[in-house]
Amino acid sequence: MSNPYQSPQAYGQPPYGPQPGYPGGEDREKMRSVARYQRYVMFALLANIGLNVGSFAIQGVAGGGNLGLAVAILAAALVVALFSIVAMFLLANALHNPVVGVLCAILMIIPCISLITLLVINQQATSYLTTRGVKVGSMGVDPNSI
Repeated sequence: MSNPYQSPQAYGQPPYGPQPGYPGGEDREKMRSVARYQRYVMFALLANIGLNVGSFAIQGVAGGGNLGLAVAILAAALVVALFSIVAMFLLANALHNPVVGVLCAILMIIPCISLITLLVINQQATSYLTTRGVKVGSMGVDPNSI
């Protein structure tokens, strides 16, 4: 039996402040973190593609004789690889749990498996965001728009 003196509640609104699953609740913060980390992964992928194209272009022009340039590209490639591993860990951790995050970070070291891992986790992030009504573009979602 309900209390006849209780104030009316709006349908679809949380009764006591923000709750998970409602806009403004914990789910919104998780959506923001997934969107942010997905953008990090996409930027790491773009930087990796740019480094590979630049490396092949410089090898074709210079003939591979410039050691200083080769060392600079190698250093940049290591920084981008480390950034992509960290970004993949953060995204998998936000979507699932730390164990999956560590597993995905380890899989990012293996050359062809890293692409499959990237595609699977990126698709899961896109599905997570689209089921919550967020429109995902080619470089992810702006976290400030959520």
